[in-house]
Amino acid sequence: MLKYAWVCALLLVASLQLAQAWDGATVYFGLAALTGFLALSLTRLVPAGLAGLAVMVLAMTGGFFAAKGASPERDPAWVLLDTVPRLLTAARPAPATPELLVSGLLLIIGVSTATVLSVTKRGTALFVPALGVAVLYVSAALLTTGRADRYGLVALALVVLLSLGWVIIDRRGPVVPPAVLATALAALTLLTFVLPTNGFEPRKLVKPPVTNIAITNPLPQLASWAAQGDAELFRMRGPEVPVRLVTLSRYTGASWEAAATYGPLGVVDPPDLPIGGKFRDASADLRITGLQGEWLPGVGKPQAVSLSNAMVDPDSGSLVLAEGLRTGLSYTVRGVVETPADADLAEAQVPANATRYTALPRLPFTLAEYARQATVNTRTAYEKAVALEQVVRLNRRPDAEAPVGSSYARLETFLFGAEGESGAGAGTAEQFASAFAVLARAVGLPTRVVVGFQPVPEQDGERIVRAADATAWPEVYFSGWGWVPFDPVSGNDSGPSAASKREVLNRLASTTAKPTPTTLASVPPLVQPSAVRPDAAAPAEPGSFPLWVFSPVLVLLVLYVARTSRRLRLRAAGPVGAWNEVLDSLQLAGLRPRPSRTVPDVGRDWGDAGQRLAVLVDEAAFGPRPVRRDDSWQLARQVGKAVRHKASWWRRLVWAVDPRPLFRR
Repeated sequence: MLKYAWVCALLLVASLQLAQAWDGATVYFGLAALTGFLALSLTRLVPAGLAGLAVMVLAMTGGFFAAKGASPERDPAWVLLDTVPRLLTAARPAPATPELLVSGLLLIIGVSTATVLSVTKRGTALFVPALGVAVLYVSAALLTTGRADRYGLVALALVVLLSLGWVIIDRRGPVVPPAVLATALAALTLLTFVLPTNGFEPRKLVKPPVTNIAITNPLPQLASWAAQGDAELFRMRGPEVPVRLVTLSRYTGASWEAAATYGPLGVVDPPDLPIGGKFRDASADLRITGLQGEWLPGVGKPQAVSLSNAMVDPDSGSLVLAEGLRTGLSYTVRGVVETPADADLAEAQVPANATRYTALPRLPFTLAEYARQATVNTRTAYEKAVALEQVVRLNRRPDAEAPVGSSYARLETFLFGAEGESGAGAGTAEQFASAFAVLARAVGLPTRVVVGFQPVPEQDGERIVRAADATAWPEVYFSGWGWVPFDPVSGNDSGPSAASKREVLNRLASTTAKPTPTTLASVPPLVQPSAVRPDAAAPAEPGSFPLWVFSPVLVLLVLYVARTSRRLRLRAAGPVGAWNEVLDSLQLAGLRPRPSRTVPDVGRDWGDAGQRLAVLVDEAAFGPRPVRRDDSWQLARQVGKAVRHKASWWRRLVWAVDPRPLFRR
């Protein structure tokens, strides 16, 4: 019973370690770790091999039906074979959906079955449990890029458990010294940290599926949502942060466009502009009640979503469902919300190479000059953004019935239109956000527009998001701090505090509040935005430690494992195996006997232990009965010590990793 309790503890620790690669899969993986004991109970009815086969057949059948239920429209066998690629292109940690859990559960069931059945026979070596937990540990490290055991505590626990098993439980079986086991697991732990830091990412081995989706721009729908008023769109529980629907980063001069290429959440390609240095995690539970279309609401920059078929634009974080939303759809989304402090933004700079977010095709001179006048006395990128937020808001009013559109012509009417002209000085959040974004780009600030919702908190903690909550806001990217929202409609619901903005506006006084449109007889057809002071030279990133440095260590480790495996096989072979161990030692010492010499002749050269071992070898090879008392391995170890003592110092130095015995017949 002690042996099985030890195996159970090993499997549970290793399985719970692997469970960190999935979101909320701890219970499933803990139960899977115990399935090997089902095979153990079956061994009372059938041989161990058939019991293990029956458990694996049951597991594969369960995986088949799970795949069938997850994707009814696809061939279940294809879905089952595609589980590993789907896992490698899913979010990290992966959602605990059936089609993504199958691969991990089958791995644990296979390891658990092999481990439990390997220790059923009395006196067998406890080598398979060590191999099984090593497989699970390395798998967890690769799937989490080494984050599952940041400080090596789980590796230490496994070393302690394995050492107890090898030293205490199996005294009579082949025993590997605890130091050897600790060294091997330490090398595996080192590899799990070294490989990710050197750029090794198993997800790069699988090309993620990429889908081109033609989705309409939801900005013009803001007016329609405003007209619907109290119509319920969805419900959510979570932090009081804005709900993001879609981020628009490409501006054509006529409208904003969303990304057209989407892939699974968790693809390895990083966003074109990294997340800021300060952020907090946010998680929300949402249920669709009336929202239509393909866009999937989320919070912050999505990191994980419980829908396995959700796709994302890695640069903007916009989530989509190609098959569209449906009433009653429930899911959980987890993201990060950037939270820079006012002091961080005060002197922040903007990247010089973010041309995608500063592009303004054929920018009219009137808008370019207006932006220049509005920021003429500003000193930093943050002051430019605050000044433009004030300028766009000044003397303009929100109007749900204003004409839609975000073209240059519509923005000129919104900003410069004469009194009484339709859309002059009035607009929805579309015109406010678009005007800010275009003016900000005109002075070199990387800017984009976000369509989302600002719901009002409910009393019971559940927020009902209605059509009237729909809005749009611009975001500016600051180097090191990420995307920061601004609010040209009210000036209050953005990232920086109102006090920080007032301080900037007080310094700028009235100079930024009264820019005037410029009218020329001949307006230049194209005006390039003026440049904002680029980032100072970024410090060189420390290069990752070259992987080739560890190549000699890996070679030595492989040779050591091969030699140790050979010794275990020879020990299990009785006196004949013990004699082969003596011949290996003689070969390593350069004292290999001539083929013409008999076993007793060679044994007499090494004293009483050699002679006694020779007798046992002859009895095992030629005697009518098997040897009852087998102390041949202890005798072989005594002879081996004497042989090694006579070897030269350099032969003793490479004794444990010398590959020559591996090629001896």
